[in-house]
Amino acid sequence: MRHPTPQPPTLAETPPTSASADGRPDFTVFQDLARQNLIQMLDSVRGTKVLVLDPSLSQALSLVADLALIKEHGVEGIFYLDRQLAEKTIDGKDIGSVLYLCRPRIELMHCIADHIRDATQRHMELDYSLFFMPRRTLVCDRILEEQGVLGDLTIGEFPLDLIPLERDLASLELNDCFRTLWVDDVPTSLFSMARALMRLQAVHGFFPRIVGKGNAAKQLCDMLIRMRRELSVDEPLAAQSCTLSQTIDTLVVFDRTVDLISPLCTQLTYEGLIDELFGISCSIVKVDRHLKQSTASAAWPSTIDNATTASTSSAAPSAPVPGDKDNVCLNNQDPLFAELRDLNFSVVGRWLHRTAKRLNADYEDRHQAQTVSQLRQFIGRLGSLQAEHKALKLHTYLAEVIYKHTLSAGFNRALELEQALVGGSTMSNSSPLTAYVEELIGRQAPLTYVLRLLCLQSLVSGGLKPKLYEYWWREIVQTYGYAHIMTLERLARLKLLYPLVGSTRHHYASVRKLLRLVVDEVDEVNPDDISFVYSGFAPILVRLVQCVIRDPTVAGSHRPGLSASSTSRFGAGAGLDMAATWSSLTGPIAQALGADHSAGPTAGSAIPDSVGRETYVPVVQTTGWKDYEDIIHLLPGQAFDCVQTVEDANAYTMQSEYLVTRMWYAWA
Repeated sequence: MRHPTPQPPTLAETPPTSASADGRPDFTVFQDLARQNLIQMLDSVRGTKVLVLDPSLSQALSLVADLALIKEHGVEGIFYLDRQLAEKTIDGKDIGSVLYLCRPRIELMHCIADHIRDATQRHMELDYSLFFMPRRTLVCDRILEEQGVLGDLTIGEFPLDLIPLERDLASLELNDCFRTLWVDDVPTSLFSMARALMRLQAVHGFFPRIVGKGNAAKQLCDMLIRMRRELSVDEPLAAQSCTLSQTIDTLVVFDRTVDLISPLCTQLTYEGLIDELFGISCSIVKVDRHLKQSTASAAWPSTIDNATTASTSSAAPSAPVPGDKDNVCLNNQDPLFAELRDLNFSVVGRWLHRTAKRLNADYEDRHQAQTVSQLRQFIGRLGSLQAEHKALKLHTYLAEVIYKHTLSAGFNRALELEQALVGGSTMSNSSPLTAYVEELIGRQAPLTYVLRLLCLQSLVSGGLKPKLYEYWWREIVQTYGYAHIMTLERLARLKLLYPLVGSTRHHYASVRKLLRLVVDEVDEVNPDDISFVYSGFAPILVRLVQCVIRDPTVAGSHRPGLSASSTSRFGAGAGLDMAATWSSLTGPIAQALGADHSAGPTAGSAIPDSVGRETYVPVVQTTGWKDYEDIIHLLPGQAFDCVQTVEDANAYTMQSEYLVTRMWYAWA
């Protein structure tokens, strides 16, 4: 029997929310909405069921619901989707339904088809439901139809697109987005982004301004504008009720191709080095299982086969096997990670030492408690002290692993070469970079290490000399196998690792100077510039955002419209004038920072016009990329600045109603 499946909420059904106390957008509403959709999805499949999960989704779901909630809604077991699924899910279990939850990937459709055919051959009468996250695609439908199982499935969507990682941070977690967009030339990820941003606008209001750089970013902006116009036709009441956002001043969109250099450099913050060594996905990192059992933050286990059944067992847990890994969630709910995550690793050791001494002193306070009220006060603090102690144990372990890695000769050699490359040093055929890459290839180090350095050299140099490129091409293919011919061809097509042709002019040197990407003196203890994250190199995209908000750190005194006294720390030894930076901002950002406003309507606020309609006061008086054309034209892709108004949507709605009325009378 087929039951109706839950459909994703429309824009009108998405609940609005207010901003947090500090004026920042609050993304927890998407977590609550995703939990409701998950419960609705599970309840749509009646009776006992097993949940068959795409392995790439387990970490995202762990941020939405725990295993106990899944079990409460009739799930007898949770399994990963693979080729050997039938034996694990069906044998020895009294179930009536199988619920698949996966991303729309072709290889997973073949796994599902094999599973259904295997169960049919065993004469098992089961109901099959398939939910795509975040959306259903025609390609997957066609594969299921060709495999002959489309009629056996009830298909729906689980619209978990914006995955909340923090209160003010969300991610789509589209790990293959760059490959599908730029290698496969498939723009489906842009549609997913646009739909997620429309949901964000449904909650916080329409973005007053959309500023960006890059061809794909321009396509995304066009999609958003088109979707808003479609909303005016499909849901005119919802479109008219939506106003401009009072919590988001500007949506800034960039192509990754605008800045391919920064991701190739080694991250030097605490969280960045954890990502380099352990890998972080959906705020989750894998650590030794014995360590995870003693920490406060927990996520779904890394192996969830029979997880819900095992969690109810009364047997004592078995001893962890050395080398086993489990999941730990690292976010701002961790009592220490919120302060540790953005520190340069050079100061992490001292910070942990001070924290350990403070916790020890706080524990010693119990000996000073003489009265009942003092004992009660200490007991009230005991829970937070224990949580901090467990977190300290975790972060001490992670810091020790990172510290040993940073002491290695290979790490320091690679770091020196990276900083020399981004600093503008030229590398000849006999350079230290060539010698080090040859050593890596000779030791058959992971190919990603080799390609990372070569791509960085290619990007900052505008390509490699043809003879040098042919030499590396031959060395890589002969050492790592002919299968990587396609890898090198794709890198060349993406202009990541390619031969220099003719006398093509490269603009990195100009961009480096105009954006002040390289900083010689960095205060890693009390940083006042974003360059501390790479110990002297500022990410290009961050500098471009500073251009949008007219930060004198980038603009300098020579820019029109900026005070001559607003010199940056990159000038003649002058300090950064943060007051001048924030004085150029108005609207919710400035209000959150406590900025002074002159009399009259506040920029970034909605005021009624003569007929009572809302008119938005511009957030930044100097719009878009004005005064930064000399920088923007050096970077690849289109630059755009789109201003949205309430009147645009209302006018389009009235025009659509007029056209529909004309068509109706013509038909009559």
